[in-house]
Amino acid sequence: MNFIAYKLAISKKRAKQLLDKRLVFVNKRRIWIASYQLNRGDVVEVLTEDTQPAQSKKGVILYQDDHYLIVSKPPGILTNGAESLENNLKIYLKNNRMRAVHRLDKDTSGVVIFAMNKGAFEHMKTLFKGNLVKKVYRVIVKGNVGIQNFTIDTPLHGQKAVTHVKLLKRGRDTSYLEVNIETGRTHQIRTHLASAGYPVIGEMEYNRKPIKNPLLRHIRRQMLHAYQITFSHPYTHKTISITAEIPDDFNQNLKTFGLAE
Repeated sequence: MNFIAYKLAISKKRAKQLLDKRLVFVNKRRIWIASYQLNRGDVVEVLTEDTQPAQSKKGVILYQDDHYLIVSKPPGILTNGAESLENNLKIYLKNNRMRAVHRLDKDTSGVVIFAMNKGAFEHMKTLFKGNLVKKVYRVIVKGNVGIQNFTIDTPLHGQKAVTHVKLLKRGRDTSYLEVNIETGRTHQIRTHLASAGYPVIGEMEYNRKPIKNPLLRHIRRQMLHAYQITFSHPYTHKTISITAEIPDDFNQNLKTFGLAE
């Protein structure tokens, strides 16, 4: 903090505000602890609110170390590819080697893991392939779910697919669910829930029945949120569990349908 105040000719209070706003980087790593000790040769960068990319373009950084970056992806942006969250983060962090380890649909919000280099990517992919990463989602569905807990294990695309469902709250004609997937098949949650008679609201590909409730017609995206991810860190072997806050539009729909906890 003293270094920042001295170099920028600002007060210590203002330097502390920059740290609190997560605008300070040391050797490309975000730093927010005022007592952080600098070493000779460290490169310190300070962003301003004007130069910081919009949250809608880079998401919210939830966790970062030398190997992995975990971000809460906003809805409406691709995970990777052209004009994606991955590309925006590469520019923001000045790291062309980083890659998304897994993907969320464009209109799905929530936790995404990025590897900072090829080795970290391969280690994390091994965990995913071994079903050693616990993925928990929150979802609003159409229909009155009458069972507290149930499992859907219908194979998808000829492959094993297992989806565990827990009822959080039941409304008049919608329900709020927590979903834990053992496998990660394409559109697994959307497909499984639709096949069980509980399509994700705002989702059109697997929900082709006429929408009678006028409140449902105004929902602009699928109400599916990657809420939490848990895994054993391949390098430190510590358990990492990261939770992404429920987005504003999702929370608003919970209130609209009487599902707010």
